[in-house]
Amino acid sequence: MEYRVLGSTGLKVSAIGLGTWAMGGRWWGPTNDADSVAVIHKALDLGINLFDTADIYGFGHSEKLLRQALSGRRQDVIISTKVGLRWNNKGKVWHDLSPQHITRAVDASLDRLGTDYIDLYQVHWPDPKVPVEKTAAALNKCVEVGKVRCLGVSNLSPEQMAEYREYGRFETCQPPLNLFQRHAEVAVLPFCVQENMGVLSYSTLCRGLLSGRFKKDDEIKETVRKQDPLFGGEAYVRNLAVVQQLKEFAAAYGKTVAQLAVAWVLAHFGLTSALCGARREAQLEENVGAAGWRLRHEEIKKVDEIMTILNE
Repeated sequence: MEYRVLGSTGLKVSAIGLGTWAMGGRWWGPTNDADSVAVIHKALDLGINLFDTADIYGFGHSEKLLRQALSGRRQDVIISTKVGLRWNNKGKVWHDLSPQHITRAVDASLDRLGTDYIDLYQVHWPDPKVPVEKTAAALNKCVEVGKVRCLGVSNLSPEQMAEYREYGRFETCQPPLNLFQRHAEVAVLPFCVQENMGVLSYSTLCRGLLSGRFKKDDEIKETVRKQDPLFGGEAYVRNLAVVQQLKEFAAAYGKTVAQLAVAWVLAHFGLTSALCGARREAQLEENVGAAGWRLRHEEIKKVDEIMTILNE
C-alpha cells in the first residue's frame, strides 16, 4: 500500500481509503454488521489506515461499527467523519451547521466512535442558513479543545472553500470523482493543488456502476441508485456499454474494471486518497488490487477515448 501526506495536515494516509456509507444501511438496503466488521479488519490487514464516515451514515450506525471494529487499533488509524446533516426519529434529514449543533454533534460522534479525538472533521455539505464565520468558529473551537486534530470540507465549490479558509485552517476537501463524474477536475482539484489542500475523493466506483457487475435487465433496488439518473433509462444502457469497453481494456492488463476505475482516480495530480466502499472482503481485496497500477499518459488517453461514447 502506498501512503501519501494529506495536504498540510501532516497526516500520512493510505492511497486507498475505506468509505463506510453503505455499511450504515438505510439508503443502501440491508447490511450485515458481521460482514462490515470483517471488511474493516481486512482493510487493516491490507494496509489501509484511512477510514471515512459521517454521523449521518446509518444515523450513526457506521460510526458505531468503526468503534467496534477498530477496538485496540485506534493508534494505528486515521478516522475522518463529517458534520452538518441532522435527522429526527422519523428519518427526516436537514442541513444544520449552527454552532449549537456542531457542539452537540462532535461529542456524539466521539461517543459513537469510542475515541477522545477525531483526526479529520469535515463540513459535509454547505448550509446557506448559517454564516460561514459562525460555523468555522465552532469548528475551530473543536480543534482548540483537542476534540479534533484537523478540519476539512466536503462537496464545496472553490469559492466556498476559499471563504472557509478565511476563518480557519480547513486543510482538506472531499469531492466526488470517478470516470462518470469528473466535475472536480475542472476547478476543485486545481484549487486544492494551489492551496496545498489534501483531497479525499469519494464515489470512486460511481455507486457500483464501475464495478462491472450490473446488467441491462437488473432491477435497481437501492434508494441511492434509484434516484441517480446514471442508473435510469437510455443513459443506463449507454453507461453499461461504456463499462463493457472499459472492462475489456482493463482485462488486457490482467485487471478488472473496478481496479481501472480506482487507478484512474489515483492518477490525478493533487489527489491524496481514493475512498472506496465495500460490503464484502472480496470487494475490498479487488479494489486494493489497483494499488501500484500507475496508468501512463497513453493509457489515460485511451480511457478518455472510451468515455467519449457518452457524448455521441
